[in-house]
Amino acid sequence: MKKKIGIIGLGFVGLPLLVLLNKLKYEVYGFDISKEKIESLKKNISYNSDITSKELKQVKKNNIYSMNSISEIKNCDYIIICLPTPLNKNQPDMSHIIKAFNTMYKFLRKNQTLILESSVYPGATKDIFLKKLSKKFSIGKDFYLAYSPERIDPGQKNLTPYKDITKLVSGYSVKCQKKIFELYKKIFKKIYHTKTIEIAEFAKLFENTYRSVNIGLVNEIKILSNKMGIDMNEIISAASTKPFGFTPFKPGPGMGGHCIPIDPVFISWVGKKFNYRTKFIDLGTKINKYVTDWTFRKIIQYNPKIIKKKFLVIGVAYKKNINDYRESPSVEIIKKISKRKNFKIDYFDPYIPEIKLKNNKKMKSIKNISKKILQKYSCVII
Repeated sequence: MKKKIGIIGLGFVGLPLLVLLNKLKYEVYGFDISKEKIESLKKNISYNSDITSKELKQVKKNNIYSMNSISEIKNCDYIIICLPTPLNKNQPDMSHIIKAFNTMYKFLRKNQTLILESSVYPGATKDIFLKKLSKKFSIGKDFYLAYSPERIDPGQKNLTPYKDITKLVSGYSVKCQKKIFELYKKIFKKIYHTKTIEIAEFAKLFENTYRSVNIGLVNEIKILSNKMGIDMNEIISAASTKPFGFTPFKPGPGMGGHCIPIDPVFISWVGKKFNYRTKFIDLGTKINKYVTDWTFRKIIQYNPKIIKKKFLVIGVAYKKNINDYRESPSVEIIKKISKRKNFKIDYFDPYIPEIKLKNNKKMKSIKNISKKILQKYSCVII
């Protein structure tokens, strides 16, 4: 008999997991604080560009709930938390996880397994759950605590399928690790056991920090090569011919998404707690933030004699073919341009009909682009 699974948070991580588990014929309970998301799911309207409305039609809707119905969590053998962990004043913000945990706590029962999939600082899983759970249960004997970082790559449907990506699993005890393995081995093709929860937590941050510092490096080379009048893309193409010791990274207007701008800061924050400054990581973050300002200045300086300063930005997601614009440098550039006197700016993105700016101000995408429409603008930024 297949186990019943509850997913807390039906966003960019939780929703693909919900769809995958439904395809595998598990009985899945989905919970989210957003009533809009719940209504969209029940109407088979996808708010995630990686999930089609056709796929949502296959999902059973009877077990999709708002957090007001969290008492239903008592029916689940496994509870998987997929909630955001943003930054708050350059510190990890675990409030979404803590609030959800406190809400469900009184409905937890013996022999359940709680799995955290959110990106967190090393030690967070134990900090958040262990003390409170221990008041009610014997962890590893009648309740099980585990951690497995998500590895979803949005917008990559034609590459490695979600279930084919190696899944890291860890547990508070040997029995906790066994519990998560028993479930995930039936869902994912490859499993890698880490010796502790902290190793799995740190590995997730390391993966994205690796990308951050290398993106910082290539962005710095971009700035220098631009000053020298050398094509950065040609430099990368030439270096990429080396069959060993080189991995190509592409420059851009900054960092975007939930992981790359945030995970390195988690490591820096932990480093300070241990009286260690992560100089190299901090420098990569600094360069990636600086390159957004550098890009903005290049746009403004380009042909300053233009009288009618009307700009169009094409693409506001942080990467191609997705509807996620969290931390997107495109949005930062839009904000900077819109603040300037006598500058007007629009954007076009077929995946994102509306973006939120500061003070709850919203901006809508223009409906389409054509040669006639593009001629209205003095500058088009792709």
